[in-house]
Amino acid sequence: MNETTHRLARPSDESEIKSLLYETAVWLSTKGSSQWSGLLKGEDVHNIERAIQRKEVFIVSDDEVVVGTFALWNTQTEWDKDLWGEDTSEDYLYLHRVALSPHAHGKNYGRSLLSAAKEVAKEQNKKEIRLDCIASNDYLNKFYQSNGFTFVKTIEEYDNGEGLQDYNIYYWKNE
Repeated sequence: MNETTHRLARPSDESEIKSLLYETAVWLSTKGSSQWSGLLKGEDVHNIERAIQRKEVFIVSDDEVVVGTFALWNTQTEWDKDLWGEDTSEDYLYLHRVALSPHAHGKNYGRSLLSAAKEVAKEQNKKEIRLDCIASNDYLNKFYQSNGFTFVKTIEEYDNGEGLQDYNIYYWKNE
């Protein structure tokens, strides 16, 4: 595995993170996916700026070169409540906006991002990390499973604001 470090994103990182997310949305669209297409229209439903202020966004670097970012929500978004059911405990982190730098694709850095998220969960004594992904994205589903995330169920025909889509939900248990 790559020797990476992670840290909380700072307000000064916002521009780089937004660029990373936009580049990921473009990459997804070239693969035929409409995932994150709102970012291509300038819409940021996750409000990354506010998430950085809440200390929920992380940067992963290799030798001080940014290779990716991810967000770990301490509380559920409406999206998370819809998919997981409402939970008012503080036992879980919700993983969103996992994105790699274009130069980091195919070099095992995705695994490094998930490892960093797991480290954060351990540091914060959380029971689980929860996430969702588009059910039809076989590569992504296999990726999460091969990195220790357990499939829970498929949420069928969820209205994501741009149409109906099936989502798989996964968790990683902090043991």
